Amino acid sequence: MSWFSAGAFAVIALGVAAFTYTLTTNIEPQPEYPVVMTKTMRLIGFAITTAAVVFALIMFGYAGLQYGW
Repeated sequence: MSWFSAGAFAVIALGVAAFTYTLTTNIEPQPEYPVVMTKTMRLIGFAITTAAVVFALIMFGYAGLQYGW
């Protein structure tokens, strides 16, 4: 059962990636904020999304190694 916790963390990481991707794609420029701020928030959001996906892939790989095939 050591694979289960790694798999659970991977699924949670994919959920975080989907959540941050949804938030960053729906950001619209606001008149009271400069355009650079919106672009920076999108860049930070995509970086978080990418990191979460990479972490999920690593954890899925670890879970696969721990599973007794």
